[in-house]
Amino acid sequence: MNNTFTTARGAYWVVIVAASLTFATHVVQGARAMKETPETSLKSQATASSQSRATEPLMSAAYRDGLYVGQLAAQRGEQRLAPVGRWSAQSDRDAFLAGYQQANAEIAEATGKSKT
Repeated sequence: MNNTFTTARGAYWVVIVAASLTFATHVVQGARAMKETPETSLKSQATASSQSRATEPLMSAAYRDGLYVGQLAAQRGEQRLAPVGRWSAQSDRDAFLAGYQQANAEIAEATGKSKT
């Protein structure tokens, strides 16, 4: 019985030390994150997103969304303004509009060729 008690006590202290190390690691990481100013973190995120948009604007979610909505509108025969208000950033609105117009042009070209 004494051997079981000693083993359990040793395991208990191992768990306590591991939990303490985990907690200390999280405290240090939190302190580092708090040192970074909000402006710095927002600028780095904005820079990264604008760089990705600049490299592949036709692969953005807004552009693909514009293609999809434009195809639906053209298939239904709707001729209306593109609903760009669903995107908040101007670059996203431009990409959505480009996709919307391309889809409308492709559908119009395909239906125009099939009629002649």
